[in-house]
Amino acid sequence: MVSKKLFHKSSFLATVKICSSPFSKLKGLMFSSPLKKNKGIVLASKKENLSSIHMFFVFFPIDAVWLDKNKKIFFIKRNIKPFTPLVTPPKFSQFIVELPANSTKKLKVNDKLVLK
Repeated sequence: MVSKKLFHKSSFLATVKICSSPFSKLKGLMFSSPLKKNKGIVLASKKENLSSIHMFFVFFPIDAVWLDKNKKIFFIKRNIKPFTPLVTPPKFSQFIVELPANSTKKLKVNDKLVLK
């Protein structure tokens, strides 16, 4: 897995691991340790075909941010509890960013994120 830096309005947001293989996207954060501050993962696809996430076997709360192909935010769900069966955005996305709970307070719909 590749690690990249995630920025919001030129401010560092987190170091994220890019999950682009089918297995890494399926596994996500299941059975992992709680995310540390400024750490996260990005579920990434070549097309806008990602949708729902679940929290089965994720033992800590997270914030999730859905991005379109231009890495523009169109849906944010904060403080998703462990074992939540399904969180579904209104449309498909190309990227889903998963970060520690309550770490996305400065993010808004239509903001753009940058991976470097």
